[in-house]
Amino acid sequence: MENVMVFTPLKKINEKQKIAYLWTVFVFLSIILFFLFTKTSYQKIDAVFIWILSCIGILYLAQKPDIPLGDTGGRKVIILGILVVFFSFVNIPLGFGNPPYSIGDFSIFLAGFGLILVGAYRIRSYILPVILPLIAIIGFQVYDHFLRNEDLIAAPLIPPVVFITQFLLNSVGIHAKTAGNLIWFNSIPGAPIYLSIVSDCTGIWSMGTFTIATLIVMTSFPESKSRTGFFLILIGYMGTYVANLMRVFIIALSGYFFGPVGIIEQTHIHIGWIVFTLWMVIFWYYFFTRFLGLTLIPAKNK
Repeated sequence: MENVMVFTPLKKINEKQKIAYLWTVFVFLSIILFFLFTKTSYQKIDAVFIWILSCIGILYLAQKPDIPLGDTGGRKVIILGILVVFFSFVNIPLGFGNPPYSIGDFSIFLAGFGLILVGAYRIRSYILPVILPLIAIIGFQVYDHFLRNEDLIAAPLIPPVVFITQFLLNSVGIHAKTAGNLIWFNSIPGAPIYLSIVSDCTGIWSMGTFTIATLIVMTSFPESKSRTGFFLILIGYMGTYVANLMRVFIIALSGYFFGPVGIIEQTHIHIGWIVFTLWMVIFWYYFFTRFLGLTLIPAKNK
């Protein structure tokens, strides 16, 4: 039977549902305002996807019965939220955030504020979806801090990207050569193109974002924990990796057709989030609508 996630008419919603709707609107208005006053970055797109899935989980749980927190539990959640909000401002001095104030630090602030709201209204089921973006951001920042000093995890992923990119270029008639992590070939304008494949080119951040998204979905939608669900998630990982390979390949093609400056630089900046966004939208739309059977609008009775 199809699971229908319907937006209940305002006159019929209870307090728990109202909090879910208001929180979702607040989160995305806050993120939009943050985007307006800060520069675009690949990490911002990652954060947006994490918050989208977090809010979908909350909207879904809003339709389900809940065991409210007691007064003591509510106070503990509020105190935790206050500590998280405080942590969002000291995260950079501690050496983990990205100055002056990144989307990651802002997401920590939002998660802390969300915990305060959840604790005040004693909504137990919202705690996990609200806190998962916090866990994701802290995990990313700790990992990023590690990569600044040690590149051991990403290093084994570089040779496959170099090999596959060279293979794709040669397949379309571009004679590319490699040495270590370097790929080079001549562009149509005649200038040589040199591509250095580093840890950021391996797709490790995209895989991390997809992992966090998967954890949010698995914890918010228990129905996804099935053999078919895990098989689809495996396809999701493969698609995420392929999307990163396509990103590198498209950057190489832009250099081949237009030379080493100008378009290739803009392609390098924007193609990553465009390809990753398309894949995430396609995959999770299929996962939610075809596998979980969720829909925002119920079918009309004939």
